[in-house]
Amino acid sequence: MIDIVQSNPNIQKHMGLDITHRKSTLKRPEKLDPFHRNYILENEFEDFDVDFNYFHDCIQTIDTPAVLETLIFPKKEDEIEEVKAFLKKYNYHFLFENDIKNIDNIVQKFISHNQLSGSLLHSWEAPKWIGFDIFKMEKQTGFYFEEIGEQRKGMNKHFWSRFWSDEIYCFTKKDDFEYAFKCVDFYWDSDTKEEVELRKKLFKENFPDKYEPNKSWLNLDY
Repeated sequence: MIDIVQSNPNIQKHMGLDITHRKSTLKRPEKLDPFHRNYILENEFEDFDVDFNYFHDCIQTIDTPAVLETLIFPKKEDEIEEVKAFLKKYNYHFLFENDIKNIDNIVQKFISHNQLSGSLLHSWEAPKWIGFDIFKMEKQTGFYFEEIGEQRKGMNKHFWSRFWSDEIYCFTKKDDFEYAFKCVDFYWDSDTKEEVELRKKLFKENFPDKYEPNKSWLNLDY
């Protein structure tokens, strides 16, 4: 699999690639809920090229959201069964209300009836439903992180020859940041010289120039 991806530019071209510069921090994120999880836990630590203690300066007892219940309100009555089928692997509660203005009252009644008063609430929306996560904060060992820079694709084939892996997706070394910078290149057919130069400039500013040892890592999603 590795050889196929590294040697075939067509596969590389059609794979998704999101590159993010993440940096550990002692500061608690302003947003911290089931959808905003800017933290790494010791008991979930994986995919890195170093061990957990590499981030020793920022390891502490942190707040982590723990979902207690999730409520799903399909937007249309004739789509209830479709939504249930789509989300069947989750242990969600499915409710329906014609008048969207009444949904908040229904959520509060559910919380009261199930003795969940004092819990936190996070709402979210999908094309066919509105969701509510009822959650609480738990203390665990880990570290928070912030996102310093990001780039979508825009890399040449040399990037894959170094970073493609089935096990490691988080790279912490300064020379990894510098190597990635050298791989920023023409990518889309519509790319102009000016666009590529700007891409390189922004990557340099947000990745190698802002690198900090024992804090920074190159996070890859593809």
